[in-house]
Amino acid sequence: MKLNLFSKLIFTAFLAFTLSTFLYFSFGNIYSSKILNYNDFSAQFTSGIYQYRILSSYFLLGIYEFLSGLNLDYNLFKFKFLKAESEPQMYLSFYILNTFFLVLSSVMMTLITETKNLLGTQTEKILLVTVGVFVMVFSQFVIVPYDISSYFFLLLFYFFFLKYLENRSTTTLILLALLILISTFNRETSALSLAVAAILLYSKFGLKKETLLPIAVLGITFLAVYVGLRIFNDGITTNDGNLLTENFTQPKNLLGLFFWMVLFILSLILAKDRKSMQLILLFHLLSAPYLMMCLYAGIMYEIRLYIPLFLTSLLLGRTEISKFNKLT
Repeated sequence: MKLNLFSKLIFTAFLAFTLSTFLYFSFGNIYSSKILNYNDFSAQFTSGIYQYRILSSYFLLGIYEFLSGLNLDYNLFKFKFLKAESEPQMYLSFYILNTFFLVLSSVMMTLITETKNLLGTQTEKILLVTVGVFVMVFSQFVIVPYDISSYFFLLLFYFFFLKYLENRSTTTLILLALLILISTFNRETSALSLAVAAILLYSKFGLKKETLLPIAVLGITFLAVYVGLRIFNDGITTNDGNLLTENFTQPKNLLGLFFWMVLFILSLILAKDRKSMQLILLFHLLSAPYLMMCLYAGIMYEIRLYIPLFLTSLLLGRTEISKFNKLT
């Protein structure tokens, strides 16, 4: 059955909404149960590395305060919590925030697959988005306010960067810089957008000013926000401690690493040709600082850390590169 763009957008948005609703309303969360109340959430997300991810926390607490004025009967939702101090209001706030951005992320993936730069049949494109949505939902056994929104900003950047490759418009470049600025206020994984930009620009132009100038603009924007947030908060924190040993010794973390490998291999399998696989490998190479920081200070069992790389790899694996003659 041939679907038009509107039908595809409705389907993928409905898919994201349905899966997210099943996740939050049909399963009790164990892993993130500690932060499902206002006081514990505020204590964790206003200190350490979390204090710099201010946009998503602002959104979540805004929803929390909005729900405070509605006088809802939360018994209606029949939530089941591991800890007695968990608040239905906080949990519902997480659901609203993450479901909203999950729907937007599914819409953005659909729009990207419908551009002329993405190759594939109608079935392949729908399945690509479906795989992305399922993986995003599955990774939310760890509930945080910034992950799903960070995927949306990453996908939004990818969409407009494809436009920039077509027109090299100054206006589009300014828009991309603005997206980097906003997404860095949300989470520092916005740096992965720089890796995407560098790969696609080099593939098209090589090491020329057409590549170096936009990367400089985007890089300076990222650094200005990244460093500025730390100066404003009187600190230069980049992580919350060394977890390297735990990541290679604890069974759960080893399972997480195995899952990372599975997703990485899947993205290579779904790539359309050898050159697309090269793009994915190069993207991971340029993302090495992020990957090393994940190994050093992240928890590998939290597979959410790999999701932005996986989503980007899915798209790179289907991006048309035949005219990018600098990559052999």
